[in-house]
Amino acid sequence: MVLVTGCNSLIGQTLIKRLIAERYQVKAIDMWKDAKLPDEVTFFQGNLLDTDFIDEAISDVDIIFHLMDVEDASYYGRRFMKKINIKSTENLLRAAAENTIKHFIFLSSGKVYGNPDVMPIKEDDPCKPNTSYGKDKVKAEKLCRKFAEDGLPVTIIRPTIITGPGVDDAMILIILYMAMAMGDSNRLYIAGDGDSRYQLVHPDDVVEALLSIVRNPISIGKVYNIGSDNVPTQLEQVVKVKEIAQLDCQIKHITPLFTRILSILLKPLHIHYLRKDHVQFILSNFVLDCNKIKEELKWIPKKDNIEIWVETLNWYRKEKL
Repeated sequence: MVLVTGCNSLIGQTLIKRLIAERYQVKAIDMWKDAKLPDEVTFFQGNLLDTDFIDEAISDVDIIFHLMDVEDASYYGRRFMKKINIKSTENLLRAAAENTIKHFIFLSSGKVYGNPDVMPIKEDDPCKPNTSYGKDKVKAEKLCRKFAEDGLPVTIIRPTIITGPGVDDAMILIILYMAMAMGDSNRLYIAGDGDSRYQLVHPDDVVEALLSIVRNPISIGKVYNIGSDNVPTQLEQVVKVKEIAQLDCQIKHITPLFTRILSILLKPLHIHYLRKDHVQFILSNFVLDCNKIKEELKWIPKKDNIEIWVETLNWYRKEKL
């Protein structure tokens, strides 16, 4: 029996489809029930802050995929975000230890690294998060290691930005909106010369990594980066995606200073475009070294940045426009 927390997320939905296809029995937890949740799944509604609720959901479970988190404080408030990201993880870890779970897989984030100067980033590089979400993930990882030291079989994965059909990240959706849905004024913005590189990863590749972890006990106690191969510069990427997807949009260069000022001005208006992590996305290099999971678990990402963007654009055209 498998338990998936955060089943409404893009990774949760993709993972559950794969688990059912591979004939796993699945339980799922989230704060509301999505209409697309398969009937085969036993659903529990909650947020993991109720320990009695966790005990009920975890019974008869062998494997836990802990995906539930809150990435942006704008929706729920910082206090609730922190509780979900840290306290609920501690509650679930404790219940897993008491119920002798065979494998606990924790979905962390590449944002634990912050904005390092040296690329690509390795798993043993320092964690210096510069966002609230990254800081929460670092604290949750520390809890995972604490319980692992006491005998709980734990694996941590750190994906870069997960993007693909069905994505609900406000930052990604606004990029697509600006490129495709603004009539004569549609445009894609690039800060500076567009020579920075920022790695993406497709949800199917993340799920394949999760299943590779479950299949191979060598993964227990390990931390793995997850990201695509062949990461182009922002400008190379935009030009190629525009060509393949036949986008009729302008490519607009703005200075890094103006980008930062605009981010500050938009923050009080609760506009999610150009929030702190998005500024990092368009101004900085961010590429994870994924050789560890490739060598140990033989995982290889099937889609690169260009393929991810084109597939996501085609989905957006069909479903959102």
